[in-house]
Amino acid sequence: MLRRLAFLFVLIFLLGTAAWVEATIDKRVHIPKIPKLVDQRPEAPKLVARDNYYSPKYLQVKVFAGNTILLENKGTNTHGFVIPAFSHVSIIKPGETEKIAVPPQKAAGYYDFFCHLHPGMRGTIQVLSSPT
Repeated sequence: MLRRLAFLFVLIFLLGTAAWVEATIDKRVHIPKIPKLVDQRPEAPKLVARDNYYSPKYLQVKVFAGNTILLENKGTNTHGFVIPAFSHVSIIKPGETEKIAVPPQKAAGYYDFFCHLHPGMRGTIQVLSSPT
């Protein structure tokens, strides 16, 4: 019974956090002035959360049906990970890795991500059109 109550509490908290984030974020997209492109295999783009920053801060990915981004927490803190445009909100503990699906219907463009637990931890993902 306690486990169910704890699960419901966490679920309600995450849903409330997602609603608060959606209501309080700036809807404009931040485009980095001088983006630092990271050469990654398109089938396995990867973000690493460390203590108080993401690496890389700018990630370029190609969209394919079922394409995912790997997020690995190599820091000592638990981090939140939010991509408002993808309707994605999650929490990742130290040492964990998470796969995040890039919605195949997303248009090419720039999409911000951030940690809702640590202000200043943010970055941008550039989604490219898939080759035809």
